[in-house]
Amino acid sequence: MQKSSFRFKITKAIFVLCVAMTTGCGDSVSPIASEEYFPLKVGMQWIYNVEETNTLRNLCDDDGVTNSTYELKVAITDSFANGEGGTTFVMERSKRTQPTAPWTPAGTWSAQRRGTKLIMNESNVLYVKLVLPCVDGISWNGNEFNTQIQLSNSNVDMYQMVSVHQPYTLSASQSYAKSVTVIQNKEEANILYRDVRKEVYALGVGLVYKEYFVLKYFAESAASDTNFKCFAQKRVQNGVLLKQTLKEFSSP
Repeated sequence: MQKSSFRFKITKAIFVLCVAMTTGCGDSVSPIASEEYFPLKVGMQWIYNVEETNTLRNLCDDDGVTNSTYELKVAITDSFANGEGGTTFVMERSKRTQPTAPWTPAGTWSAQRRGTKLIMNESNVLYVKLVLPCVDGISWNGNEFNTQIQLSNSNVDMYQMVSVHQPYTLSASQSYAKSVTVIQNKEEANILYRDVRKEVYALGVGLVYKEYFVLKYFAESAASDTNFKCFAQKRVQNGVLLKQTLKEFSSP
């Protein structure tokens, strides 16, 4: 009788352990494919709502502000083998100011995966948008493959990945179960410029939200300068404010 009871307890313990192993390690059994945050396939298409403000002033009293809203369509129309041994995907861009207006061409960008790096070619400037696998807190130089100089006078532009595999909500009717956020810069305190940029990518969809606030302030510091009264007032001399929000996505 004692032997039967002992065997029953051992069998029960093994059963409980097996259940725990099969139900408690979902990510180990089905790992998230990080590259699906930046999916690339011919036929994919994204339509975004964009709000954009451009500022250009010669004098600090000038108006120089232009506001615009429009829809941006990004469509992967072709792909080809590249010199790095991978595939480059062609991304045709077009705009319209009204949902019923015809689309007008807005340039061609491209994207590719190079090793663990997912790269976007924006008007012939390469940016490292994501690195794989997606890990909370990881940092990298987004300007690794270009010579762009930031407002900080440096070519190095350190991106950081946060909120990895977390839900993201765009609106009451538009949310995503898994996303990653890339903080490209968050400099708001500088008296000479503001540089705040981030992008959010949803699993299986790609870019769903982008904000780009890059502003240079008037910097004349001598009392004899024409624009001295604007110094240290964070009066924008030139720059762009942009918010880009996904409206529609389709995949073949």
